[in-house]
Amino acid sequence: MSTERRCPHCGGLVAPDAEWCGLCLRPLRPEPAPVPPAEAGVRERRRGAAPTWRCPACEHENPLALDACEVCGTPFARLFAEAAPARRIEPAKALAWSLVWPGLGHWRAGRRAEGFARIVLFAWTLGTVVLLLMSGSGLGRAAPVLGLYALAALATYGLSAVDARRAAVGEGPVVGSRALLWGSVALIVLSVVFATLLTLPVARGG
Repeated sequence: MSTERRCPHCGGLVAPDAEWCGLCLRPLRPEPAPVPPAEAGVRERRRGAAPTWRCPACEHENPLALDACEVCGTPFARLFAEAAPARRIEPAKALAWSLVWPGLGHWRAGRRAEGFARIVLFAWTLGTVVLLLMSGSGLGRAAPVLGLYALAALATYGLSAVDARRAAVGEGPVVGSRALLWGSVALIVLSVVFATLLTLPVARGG
């Protein structure tokens, strides 16, 4: 059997592994395999069909003009939604860390900003209570301020535990960062008001 290979363009003899003809300098690329008629028809229909988008929920092909899947109703915008972050900690462990110190559960669940805010808020409120008790004025004129900060510390402790578990599950908080901010502002304002009311009688008596 002859192993000769000839150029299909000029008929010149070429090597079996040659990519170019040495006589006419044309490339010796293999001819593409013929496409079966059935597959060619499918390609033509797809090429001429209207553009579609695939539903991420049921994988149904919908016309591009539709805003929602005609089968399951999933909105078109769902295609661009980011995947939910993987759970970093179990809800029970997030709750346990928050009971050790409010904010630690959020921190371990990946919500560092919320966790840091709760850590600072609890340290501030609890530290004020401890200082008032150690100074001996907590049960005297400063009792309203002591009660205010004790209530704020208890609320921060309890709500942080609840929200830490919700954060681990992926749910929204009962008390968000904005509510914590406004709560801190309100606590400062009330502290100033109480301090003013407590010092006014002393100033008048002096």
